[in-house]
Amino acid sequence: MLKAVGLFGRKKTTRQFKDFYAEWFNTLKNTLLPSLRSSMSESDSSLTRLSTQMEALHLHFQSYYDALDLASQNDVAQLLCPTWRNPLEKPFLFLGDFHPYLFTNLLRSFLTQNDTDSDNENDGDSMVVQCASDRGDRDLFDRPWHIATAWRSPSYNLMERVEQVERGLRLMVPALAARARDAQVGFLERVARNWAFGTHKAAVEEAMAEQNEEMVGVFVDANRLRKSVLVEIMGATNVYQGALFLEGLAQFLVGFRDPELLAQFELCKTPLSKQSRLLAI
Repeated sequence: MLKAVGLFGRKKTTRQFKDFYAEWFNTLKNTLLPSLRSSMSESDSSLTRLSTQMEALHLHFQSYYDALDLASQNDVAQLLCPTWRNPLEKPFLFLGDFHPYLFTNLLRSFLTQNDTDSDNENDGDSMVVQCASDRGDRDLFDRPWHIATAWRSPSYNLMERVEQVERGLRLMVPALAARARDAQVGFLERVARNWAFGTHKAAVEEAMAEQNEEMVGVFVDANRLRKSVLVEIMGATNVYQGALFLEGLAQFLVGFRDPELLAQFELCKTPLSKQSRLLAI
């Protein structure tokens, strides 16, 4: 487990956040995700072991958000425009990191899968079922029945909590976006207003200082929203549901960095000159 606290606590750190993220991501991909999958795929795996692996992965995500909070105090600009994100990841970003809707949409996908499974009942006598860890083209493997059916008949409390979180997001996300937009507009207006009086450098520096303070506040609040949504989901799910959810979330992040997928994406890009010709037709 990476130690987020202290890495970005000093004002003039020389360590770029992208270096931290690379290390954090490698731990997620090569250590924590395989360990969680192993504890879920073994029929004799204990509930204690599964709970321990799930909590380790959850804390790993929380350590990442803690590191984001600390890094924003030093240089929020590098977080709002993360150069370490690839072209597949960037459309999913909201104020510097993955949109909080990612968590609820992923959770909804499990609930939707439950509805589909209910319409296609399988033999209930089998103690082990075949399931794909990412519902994709990866190899199937055996999982205990109580894990594979964890999302059948979700509790009323879970459904109610999901709806509460979604209602909160519908209020908070537009408000955060408006704060970020207002900060940018204020920066431009202040610079333009003072530019005519010849105080170019001083105007820009003063406006940048004020905007930076506001954007740090917006970024931290957006980050806390992501953290709170994740905590809410983990608090509403049981151990088996939480483990499957975190596996899906981790696989989502890992999948964005799959070399073959990135190569296919690059092949699909249309050159700007070709786009212009197509629009002119």
